[in-house]
Amino acid sequence: MNLGICDAISLGRMLSEHIKSGAKDTHLLEEYSKKRQTVARQVIELSTKLFDRTGALVAMPGFVRQLIAGVVDHFGFVKKNMVMQISGVVNRAYD
Repeated sequence: MNLGICDAISLGRMLSEHIKSGAKDTHLLEEYSKKRQTVARQVIELSTKLFDRTGALVAMPGFVRQLIAGVVDHFGFVKKNMVMQISGVVNRAYD
């Protein structure tokens, strides 16, 4: 959802610039498309990796999963970093 919101804001700004230029600068829209596709691809790749790792965690004994969850929870910056990457917040690009 955050990625979609970032896309909407970014697209609005890009369209505004496109209109201000008299719709002459078609390269702005092409650049926007390439940039957002790259960001979306990165988020999808990260989500896929984390999902694959989750599958491996499910196969582990319960005490191992609890230990890993406890370590991640103890290091809040790890959890925060994972959440920010999955949500796409780290990829905010409003230019």
